[in-house]
Amino acid sequence: LFPSVVNLASHAEITSNATCGERGPDKFCKLVQHVDRRTDRGQQCGICDQFSRNPSERHAVENAIDGRGDRWWQSPTIDQGYQYHRVTLTLDLKQVFQVAYVIIKAANSPRPGNWILEKSTDGVTWSPWQYFATSDRECLLKYGKVASQLGAPNYKTDSEVMCTTYFSRLNPFQNGEIHVSLINGRPSAENPSFELVDFTSARYIRLRLQKIRTLHGDLMTLSIGSTQNDPSVTRRYYYSIKDISIGGMCICYGHASTCPTNTQNGLFHCACEHNTVGFNCERCAPGFHQYKWMPGNNGFQCEECNCHGHATECYYDPAVNERGDSLNTRGEYIGGGVCVGCRDGTAGINCQSCVDGMYRPLDVEADSSHPCLPCNCNAYDIDHIDAENDLFPGSCYCKVGYTGQQCDKCAFGYTGFPYCEPCPCNTS
Repeated sequence: LFPSVVNLASHAEITSNATCGERGPDKFCKLVQHVDRRTDRGQQCGICDQFSRNPSERHAVENAIDGRGDRWWQSPTIDQGYQYHRVTLTLDLKQVFQVAYVIIKAANSPRPGNWILEKSTDGVTWSPWQYFATSDRECLLKYGKVASQLGAPNYKTDSEVMCTTYFSRLNPFQNGEIHVSLINGRPSAENPSFELVDFTSARYIRLRLQKIRTLHGDLMTLSIGSTQNDPSVTRRYYYSIKDISIGGMCICYGHASTCPTNTQNGLFHCACEHNTVGFNCERCAPGFHQYKWMPGNNGFQCEECNCHGHATECYYDPAVNERGDSLNTRGEYIGGGVCVGCRDGTAGINCQSCVDGMYRPLDVEADSSHPCLPCNCNAYDIDHIDAENDLFPGSCYCKVGYTGQQCDKCAFGYTGFPYCEPCPCNTS
């Protein structure tokens, strides 16, 4: 059982460390191949201003996940400074999900050149999902990875991280797309392993953009010997994203088919099945610990402990399982369930015996509502009572000098019941 994959980005919060027009109007121009530098003929330019009354001039980061497609986020151009090659977008999904894919659609600029897609479960520790670079050499020098070949990736492990140049090509100049599949092609894609679930689990997703894809025209200057870059060129280089889609689902470990939203806190919560409980169905329900919890990928279901109706709580003990001491509900000594809080005078791993001072008659079954009866022993003369190990249920273990099923007479060599002292006989 697995919940449906949904677009998690539509419920996320997104931030950026740089957006065009945050400090006033910024002029930008689309990247077109033929521009007359003397007349600017051929340029398609616009203004980005986050304070503009015109909505079409505001390119806030929230536009990247609003699902509209006619609005977009845009970074400052490198005309504002080369530091804007390095821009970071961070999405907070508000809870941990298993992410299956990420799709990014550029707007009025080429796709990013060098960048890293990263994930985190706590917002502090980050790890890469995939590297992107403009060339095989950049993959190796920047990220220490041999660039992957074209076509469907063939991962060697469930957590292998690759570098690709396919999505960093200059063309198209706008509306390019980036598709990242995090599960397909992995060794355990059909039956996700703990390694794959851990690798794809994320609450925070980060796009760490590090190099704008350019025509190298940003190196052009206004005149020979000048150190000032030509703004007709540098205004054409910036990032823009009109849509980010994050396909993911609740992590329910194969124990839920739906994951509805909690109306009180707005979070998704697994509708657990297979006798499991927890935010992610990550443990067995109380009383269902006959076997150690496992994901439901292979049909595992938590099973009820056999407490013969005398307890509702139990726990799994691997040592009990190894010894084969626990009886399951099918009458087999398989599993490691140990009952807790046995009632009705019962005791034992399965509440199958009686506490000290009580016994179960031979003709009474363990699942009887009141299986244990008090032992009728002389309270002054018993040493202890152990009905489970007695040869005859209800027999008493007598002190020295006493005998009888209820310790109600003196043993041979003793006299004076109920005090039973040694006989004053001359043994010689």
